[in-house]
Formats: sequence, C-alpha cells, structure tokens
Amino acid sequence: MKTLFLFLRQGISNRNLLRTDFLKTLIAQPEVRVVILSPVGDESEFRKEFAAPNVFVEKWPRTRVGFWEKRLKNLKDYVWVSRGLTQAIRVRRLAQLGRAGLIWRDFLGRFARKIGVTEQQINDWELAVYQEKQEVARLYDFYKPDLVIFTRPFGTNMHAMKEAKRRRVRVLCLVESWDNFICKGPLSVVPDRMAVWNEGMRREAGELHGFPPERVDVVGVPQFDLYADTAQLMERREFFEAHGLDPERKLLTYGASTEGFIPDEPRVVEKLCEIIEAGRLGLPAQLLIRIHPISSPGLREEYFRRFAGRPNVVVQQPGRPSRLHDGWDPTWSDMLMMASTIFWSDLVVNVASTLTIDAVALDRPVVCIAFAEGIKESRFRDIFERSHYRKLAETGGLRLAYSAEELIAAIRDYIADPTLDSLGRRRMREELCYRLDGQSARRAAEVALREMGIGVRPDATAARVDAQGRGDRSALLPGAAGRD
Repeated sequence: MKTLFLFLRQGISNRNLLRTDFLKTLIAQPEVRVVILSPVGDESEFRKEFAAPNVFVEKWPRTRVGFWEKRLKNLKDYVWVSRGLTQAIRVRRLAQLGRAGLIWRDFLGRFARKIGVTEQQINDWELAVYQEKQEVARLYDFYKPDLVIFTRPFGTNMHAMKEAKRRRVRVLCLVESWDNFICKGPLSVVPDRMAVWNEGMRREAGELHGFPPERVDVVGVPQFDLYADTAQLMERREFFEAHGLDPERKLLTYGASTEGFIPDEPRVVEKLCEIIEAGRLGLPAQLLIRIHPISSPGLREEYFRRFAGRPNVVVQQPGRPSRLHDGWDPTWSDMLMMASTIFWSDLVVNVASTLTIDAVALDRPVVCIAFAEGIKESRFRDIFERSHYRKLAETGGLRLAYSAEELIAAIRDYIADPTLDSLGRRRMREELCYRLDGQSARRAAEVALREMGIGVRPDATAARVDAQGRGDRSALLPGAAGRD
C-alpha cells in the first residue's frame, strides 16, 4: 500500500483536485491510500463528502511561521524580484506596495545578490532553520507517506513540504494556475517534480525559477474538464429563470478581478451599467456581475448595494464561505453554475481576470476594459503590456477597450458576429489550456501515481460525470455524500 498526502489549503485547490476526476483516478487504484490534509478536515460535511476506506481526512494543524523562516522567505522574494526576470510581478508589487515599498525591497535584493546570496542558498538556509513541528511530525509518523502533493509553489507556511524534505519524502507540486510562475514570486520549497497547465509554464519553470524542464509534466487544466461536456450544464431556460434574466435580451457577464488588483473596481462596473442603461449599445442587453469568490465581505456588500435591484442587472455571488485559506470552498454545483454562466453569455467582460481563459475555453468572446475614472491609463497599460496578462492579449483572442467608445464598439461587433477573433481564441486555448478533452485531471493523477511507482490500470480510470453533474462515486467512495 502506497500513501499519498494531499495538502490543500485553498478552495481553488479543492475545486481543481477533489471535485474533478483527479481524486477518483487515484483511489481507483487499490494499492493507493490518500490522506487529505485540510484546514477544514474536522468539518463533518467535508469528511462525509470524501472519507472512504482508502481516503482519510485530517485537519491540518495550524503552525506558526518562525521568525527566521519569515525573514528568509522575504529575502528570497526580494532577491528574485530584483533580478528583473519578469515585469509581471513588479506590476503586481507596485499595485500592492506602492513605489516606495518596492524601492527599498529592491535595494535589499540587489545588495544580497551583490554579496553572492542566491535563492538556492536561501532555500537551504530555510530548511536548516526549520524546526520539527510536533503536530506535523505526528501525521508523518502515523501515515508514513510515500508522496506529498501541494498546489501553491509560492506560499509562506510550507511546513508540510519542509517536513517531507527533512524526511526525504518525494514532493510533487500540481501548480494550480497559469500565472503562478510569472507573477507570484520564487518557489517557497523546491519540489521533486511539477505538473502544469501548458508548455509555456514548463518553459517558465526553467527560465524564471531554474527548475529542470525534464521534471515538469504538462497535463492541462483539471477544472476545465467540465467544459468538455456541455450537456452537463444547465438548460438556457433554467439558467435564465434562476437568475431572473430576460431571455429576449443579450447577456453580458462581468467577471470581477481579485480584490485589490484593480483599485475600486466597482467604478469600472458602474461605467458598463451606465452604457447599458443609456441604450448606447443599440440593442436590448442585460448584465450579470459575477463577484470574485475571494472578495471580502465589505466588497461583496458594496457590489450588492450598488448594483442589486437595478433594471437588467443581476449580481451573482459564487462559492460558499469556508475556513480555508482563501475563504471559500466551491461545490460541484458552483462549478456547474460558473460554466453555465459563461456558456449562456453572449460575451464576457472583465479587466484582467482568469475568467477570460474560462470564457475562451467555451469559445465565448471577451472584452477587457482598460479604463476607469480616477485610475491612470498607465496602470492599465502596465497590466496589458508588462504583466502576465500580456500573453493573453498577444493571442488576439480578446479585445482591449481603452475608452467607452471602444468598449461599445467591441461589444456591438461581438454581438453582431460572435465568430470574430475565433482564431485568436483558438490560439489562446492551444497555448494556455493544452488539451480540452476532459482528461486533464486524470493526467495529473497519473503523474502522482508514477511518482509512487504505480502503473495505472486501464480499467480503473475515473468515472465520467453524468448529465446531472454527479460521477458514479458510489463504487469509489462508499458512503460518501453527493457533490452538492
């Protein structure tokens, strides 16, 4: 029996690995035992959903980051950023810290490099100062894992991986998003192997982080497997009735960005509402505003206060609150709702959200707003010309609107002909998504199995999800509750 630790602190990680075919592929192998380590591992509903004879659910103990651990992690970040490997992280840091905050961090980073300090040295120092955490060691002693999986290569509290390194247990990182290498900072703990969305990420792992490309597997996007079978999605009538939408009006969906990335983003949405309400699109339209799932309660309240109840405007709050690190835990129903929202939209509008890639995966036109009252134009040009979003814009699979007139023209063009820029969207799918064949989660699971020296049985691959959105979990997870 081989034991795998699945360390998941984020709701996005639960969505990508627990509520796709990833977990089912693993536990279809009789010689595999999976231990899910989660901050909500003590919650009865979470245990009921996933616990099974070969699946154990444990609450991950909350541990404190040591004084020197934190300082070394910060120093490594300063050194990496000061090397100027990517402008994307400088754009993000500038938005978060301001110019003054970035200047002194750059100074420290350059000084450390000048005296010969490298990121690898700092990694070694971090492991050297790591002191065993009794709560963590207890889980390792009890289960004796053969492989440890994590998803966030840039996190701070990495005691699960540091304990694995101390014990010489192999570590696999299933990198959870397309932008992690380019705009999230240096690797917190260097894994033995990685699995990523696409070939571009494989190159970035080597060019930006010095990770050997031959130890990186390209598997696709597990959470996009749902998009390969649109028969699972809500019917159009059902979706429109559930949201109180008018089936005679064109549907525009606005996807909000991560909080703080765009200052006062509701002002951007306000401009779009004004255009629709004034009839400037020249056709009957309605707007669905999808709040970002990790928005703070205050920002969610602001969206509802400003936009709920307005004619032809609907506010959608995705996910459910959770004690996970990012504050939400999406269910299978949430995943279906998101996919259905995009599928039944005539086009998707946002500033710089990953929702663009979701929309393109379903071949929906995308317009990115690059203007707002009170926000300098240079801020938007930084996003689309210097940050990670540049690689999306360069595909030609989306339209950038730097003024209200450009926004109106782009929306009108796409509604008149949704096939416009279809070649660019196809290029984005090929470059960012690898394969949209419904098998990405299975491929990721097979990487994990190979790392444990287990070959995949051809007759034990993950069950396909039926039209109701529920896979045949009964054979694999006896006694487990449904995904809702």
